[in-house]
Amino acid sequence: MRRAVDPPVYRAAEELLASGQLGEITTVGGGAQSIVSSDHGPVYEVWVGVVRGAFSAECDCADEGVEPNELCVHAVAVTLAALRGGFTWSSAATPPSGAVIEPEVRRLADVAATLPPRRLAMLVAEHAAVDRRLATRLMTYAGKLGPLTDAELAVLRKTIDGIAQDATAGRWDLHDVAKAGQRIVDELEVVAMRPASAQALLLVEHAAQVWDGLSGYLYEGWETYGAEPEEIGGGLRAVHVRMCEELQPDPDQLVGRLIEILAQSDVTSCLDDPEDYMSLLGRERITTLRRRRCPPGSPSWSGKGLPARPASH
Repeated sequence: MRRAVDPPVYRAAEELLASGQLGEITTVGGGAQSIVSSDHGPVYEVWVGVVRGAFSAECDCADEGVEPNELCVHAVAVTLAALRGGFTWSSAATPPSGAVIEPEVRRLADVAATLPPRRLAMLVAEHAAVDRRLATRLMTYAGKLGPLTDAELAVLRKTIDGIAQDATAGRWDLHDVAKAGQRIVDELEVVAMRPASAQALLLVEHAAQVWDGLSGYLYEGWETYGAEPEEIGGGLRAVHVRMCEELQPDPDQLVGRLIEILAQSDVTSCLDDPEDYMSLLGRERITTLRRRRCPPGSPSWSGKGLPARPASH
């Protein structure tokens, strides 16, 4: 990095790091992303990563004094922080500009860009005040929230376990189980707004196993609650896949954990959809996962008194 940029840019990046204006480094699309703030100047979002074999950067500063193929001081600062923090780089990252954006989202973003900053800030704050997910995403984007701490992870694990225990405590019915599953999904969707971490991924996998243990009750009442196990399980799996895409975990370790989770479940696990993991594991590991999750001659459900999944579901 020192050889790749001009000395004044490198020195300015070091000064920026020392100033404490750089936010938490997060994984986005296989690259490193952060927020550069200032007490008096604008706030910039910066992304750096390896794209098609070459180091690439995107920054909100759009510095007119920087050539298109050069790195601005913000990109250099983020790169240095990521390197010194042991960041794991993907060899085929996707920059924010390459992300697929739905036409309606892009249209609304273009409208939002026309608003005065103060009015846009108030609009976001009003909605964030009543929406935990938006509030968490706002604080994360602003660099005010980092990855979950050990203490926060412990509280969330206890919360998820408590939700599951309460669902079948005392006088309960299947509606209580369905509500518990949705509460678990809601908690994890808030977790997903924070910067991803290996510990948070393990928490999501624990929550998936908790739901696997609860969903069997709903399958017993499939005539009334036939859709809920798939909907709730799909929500949990979506959070898991999204976090895996951010972290890019070792594929052999990931497939090993998935095989273990699927083997421990008494019903079809909510993470048992190999196709969703194709981009993370590759076809060979997906084939291995398919074979290991359901050995020849064994039913896809182990039962323990639970009925087989109806063919219509």
